[in-house]
Amino acid sequence: MSLNKESDIQVSVCVVTYNQENYIAECLESLVTQQTSFKFEIIVGEDCSTDGTRAIVQQYVEQYPDLIVPLFYEENVGAVENVKRVYKAAKGKYIAHMDGDDMALSGKLQKQFDILELNVDCNICTHNAYRISPNGLMMDNHIYFPEGKYNLLDLLRKLPFFTHSTKMFRNKYSKFFWDELLNSPDLFDTDIHIENAIDGDIFHLNDMLGKYRIGSGITNKNNKYNPFFTFAQIRGYEKGLRLFSGDQKSLDVINHAYSLSMLQQAYNYAVYNKDIFLFKKYVDKSIKLKFIGLNQVIFKLACIFPGIFFTFFRLRNTRRSK
Repeated sequence: MSLNKESDIQVSVCVVTYNQENYIAECLESLVTQQTSFKFEIIVGEDCSTDGTRAIVQQYVEQYPDLIVPLFYEENVGAVENVKRVYKAAKGKYIAHMDGDDMALSGKLQKQFDILELNVDCNICTHNAYRISPNGLMMDNHIYFPEGKYNLLDLLRKLPFFTHSTKMFRNKYSKFFWDELLNSPDLFDTDIHIENAIDGDIFHLNDMLGKYRIGSGITNKNNKYNPFFTFAQIRGYEKGLRLFSGDQKSLDVINHAYSLSMLQQAYNYAVYNKDIFLFKKYVDKSIKLKFIGLNQVIFKLACIFPGIFFTFFRLRNTRRSK
């Protein structure tokens, strides 16, 4: 890494962390060991953890004072505000997001940087990633999507097809933009993805350049499915319907994806929450949006016999997640 002046920073790796003492060292180690042809910084937003996370971050700050920029908050600000603050502090041409429980693999920063340098029509570069358990064991069903360029409609067709920690994007937004976008604690990473994709394409790399930890983030809270993710899906698809309001072919694509997503939300509430009310709510919403096939019929039947079907869903999910 070059020893250029601060203004020559090309990539700002923005790490957000809270109560991740078991993971943050692995995350930071995977970043400080990145080999690049350009200068980068690692901004760590440490959200007033109640465990040993801050002490571990401080150790890395002392070891890499020219590389790591700590944002140590005096009180807990919440996940969305944490993201906003690290993004607003970024000096690089590009921002690489990283959750404190995930990891980068060798070559991640260089490959994503090179792609964005070569593809000026792309606002985002993402990549595939391995799924790992909370204790670091490799899991099945890794995060995979075919390599290529994708647009906003492609993103809405499969929202999202990447994780936040696999994303690098152009740091071209003003601080006012982040204040306006990230104005609620209920927002989610998909809200940011959609905004990024409105004015630029996504280049997705086939390379496995990261590790994504399952079960330790905010999608599942206390072994329950977090409704924030459902609300984010709804916001995303509703925004897509507004953006493509004059294009019936695109609207059909979005409604199909929207309907499928609501069926998935219903499934999640059955598996993780055993919530019959929310299961029925999102099955009905899926059917109302668009009829997409036999699964809707099966799920509607499950509304009548939830005890039997919920047991089947949980057994199926257990087999798939191993």
